[in-house]
Amino acid sequence: MRIGYGTSVTVPVQQERWFSEMRAARAFIRGYALISGAGNYGEIQLFNPLGSGKQILVYRSTGSVLTNTALQYRLHNVALANLVGNGINLLSGGAAGAGEIRYATPLALDGTQLQVVQVLNNDPYGQPATWLFELSPGQGLLITSNVVNETICGNFYWNEV
Repeated sequence: MRIGYGTSVTVPVQQERWFSEMRAARAFIRGYALISGAGNYGEIQLFNPLGSGKQILVYRSTGSVLTNTALQYRLHNVALANLVGNGINLLSGGAAGAGEIRYATPLALDGTQLQVVQVLNNDPYGQPATWLFELSPGQGLLITSNVVNETICGNFYWNEV
């Protein structure tokens, strides 16, 4: 933990690591807002492509929905059909990440449920745990709603090593 003498600022070790990863051009962000179709679920995925040669360490994730419902975090090791784009480097001018943000609107939820959290409409849920999950090549982490016809927003912060 860094303590700034003469100020009241303290920085926890996990935050210190995140700052180091940003300065080393290994920290990325990307998100998406998805309106699912009638009778479909909305899924937003952080996917580590099979040939990336990287480990993705998910630092944090946030999500929100339009109605009072629950968000689910799910493990799904198949790339979703639609590519939003690769991670945006948090060091201005840094190279794009290997990690991809993808989405789908399936009739049934994909993957294995890891966590369910109740959320209020338009109230973003910020994952309280830092260093949430590790994705090897060919693995993906989903944010989804537990109901159909739901607009969902999902954001991921990660680093690649």
